[in-house]
Amino acid sequence: MSKKVKHSILLVDDEERIISSIRRLLKPTGMIIHHATNGHDGLKILQNHSIALIISDQKMPGMTGIEFLKKSMDISPDSIRILLTGHADIEAAIDAINSGAVRYYLTKPWEESTLTSRIKESIEMYDLMMENRRLDELTSFQNEILTKMNANLEQKVKEKTTAIQLQSKELKQIFFETIKAFSAIIELRHVDVGSHSQRVAKLSRILIKDMGLSDKDYQDIIVAAFLHDIGKVSFPDALLTKKRTDYTTEDWSKISNHPILGQSCLYSIKGFDKIGENIRHHHEDYNGNGYPDRLSGENIPLGGRVIRIADAFDRMAFAAGNPTSMTIKRAIARLQAYSGTKYDPVLVKKFTLKDIGLHFMLKDNVNTTTVSPFNLRENMVVAVDIYSKSGMLLLPSGTSLTAKMITRLIRIHKVDPIEGGIMIFDKLQDDEVKHAPV
Repeated sequence: MSKKVKHSILLVDDEERIISSIRRLLKPTGMIIHHATNGHDGLKILQNHSIALIISDQKMPGMTGIEFLKKSMDISPDSIRILLTGHADIEAAIDAINSGAVRYYLTKPWEESTLTSRIKESIEMYDLMMENRRLDELTSFQNEILTKMNANLEQKVKEKTTAIQLQSKELKQIFFETIKAFSAIIELRHVDVGSHSQRVAKLSRILIKDMGLSDKDYQDIIVAAFLHDIGKVSFPDALLTKKRTDYTTEDWSKISNHPILGQSCLYSIKGFDKIGENIRHHHEDYNGNGYPDRLSGENIPLGGRVIRIADAFDRMAFAAGNPTSMTIKRAIARLQAYSGTKYDPVLVKKFTLKDIGLHFMLKDNVNTTTVSPFNLRENMVVAVDIYSKSGMLLLPSGTSLTAKMITRLIRIHKVDPIEGGIMIFDKLQDDEVKHAPV
């Protein structure tokens, strides 16, 4: 028997000698012993004491042992119960065991060793049950703590993730602003091209937008587009002032070497390997007649093929200053004429079907104004796709507004705001551009 905890036992029997006999048997154990001579008094004791084991006689006046033990379950459900009975009541004792009211029964007269053994087993069973309950409560308590800790951890992770995402977004923005600054420096050496590199980057972005590229591949192409002419910083001043018709063989050699120099400029920047490759190959021809490595077809990196088209289109469209719909059409026609020879035919077709040239001119070469939905007027042309706050596309860019459209936009704006206003074109260069698909 356990000696670490003093257990309380309740003896219920109408014969004092039975109680005395069991008390004498249990005295060496040091257990606390309560006793009663009838079931009613036994129930009162249970109401005031924590009892580990109940030993009750079956035949008692007023209330049988089984009746008492069943009632005791409501007061002290964890107590282990032993029934003392005669041979005539064995069947009733077995029924009581089956009902859960009794754990063991002993017939009178009993062997002291048998009773001692049953008491020992009962106390061990009670201890095990209490320990299991303690562990269950401890587990439940610890689970509750862990749940709270996990909730706090999840919140902290969420907050940290949000902070990292914001920081990443900010760093990415700084990165691209830096790249734009570099491209602007390049263009300071070549004032005749204006914002050529930035336009090439925008054209490239539109062309590859829905190609399913990874973020890294997408970014490498856009950065390469911004920096594709970085090798030209090595050109001597005399070359910069020459007309193309006056170029010597030596001049052409320097010009054809600028993609290699551009790649060399990025050698020391970690993670710029693909960007450098895209820059190196942005003058390769699809049929293998380009430079510097005379690569052909899909052996030319995708970024090189994309920039080749964007670069050529921009130079043709801006050859005589700001483009018109006519110069854009001529530039697109030239791309189509050299599709499969100079340029990737799949990308040329994509460029044409998406009306990238016209879209580019509308967005970047016409002044725009931002107005609220309430200030819209008929025949205004949308410059940028209109989205509601929930992300629903309301109207695409290039749409000429009607009274019905304006009424619908105002109605939606009242329940799902159009944040930041609506960007419209101040004026268009000609009717053809005004109604061009985008």
